[in-house]
Amino acid sequence: MYTHFDPARPDPVTENITQFAEGIRENLAAIRDMVVGGMALGWSYAPAGGSAEQPETLTWAKGTERIRASLTWGVTGGEAGNVTAALFEYSADSGDTWDAIGTHSITYDSAGNVTGASWS
Repeated sequence: MYTHFDPARPDPVTENITQFAEGIRENLAAIRDMVVGGMALGWSYAPAGGSAEQPETLTWAKGTERIRASLTWGVTGGEAGNVTAALFEYSADSGDTWDAIGTHSITYDSAGNVTGASWS
């Protein structure tokens, strides 16, 4: 059974030590499930552009909030078929305007193994 993340737990004021520990355990499990699943509960996800294997953008939406990743795909050598850069942007107005969050860049060796990553 999936346990939803509860921002009100753990509560050291109202919970005993057992309840406090359970709150920590349940929230850690919820975070794990969000990371493994690739999205947070309540957010929709839509790839767009490019192909099913190499979409140009990935967009997550919840209400009027949007997070968009614009992907750059490698075409030669070890980069071929791999994401070499992802520009992340945030919108609070349903995608009318976007603010840059940052860019994640990834480098590969000739065998396609990741050799480095940076965030700017």
